[in-house]
Amino acid sequence: MITNLYFVRHAHSTYSPDQLNRPISERGKEDARKVTEILKNKGINVRISSPNKRAIQTIEGLTGIYGIDIVIEEDFKERLLSEKPLNDFDSAIAKVWEDYSFSWDGGESNVVA
Repeated sequence: MITNLYFVRHAHSTYSPDQLNRPISERGKEDARKVTEILKNKGINVRISSPNKRAIQTIEGLTGIYGIDIVIEEDFKERLLSEKPLNDFDSAIAKVWEDYSFSWDGGESNVVA
């Protein structure tokens, strides 16, 4: 028996400091529809997601196709970027990708994550 794993990163979302409840954006909704289209004929038996709303929204389109619930895995949470909300998310995330050992106050570097 062959087991295939499909890893899907959450669709685009607009930054907010509320990591858990941040939804996907309009662009993300279109991306989620594309994910559903790509995976709809793959015979998926299990769907696992982080508890983050944007991750769940990205794969929830498969619910009607396969009739299976999404299993929430707490350990699939994203790393903590910063202890406090950041003023410019795009610049903040660019900084941690420029230097893998850099972290914002109270956050995790790429190396640590």
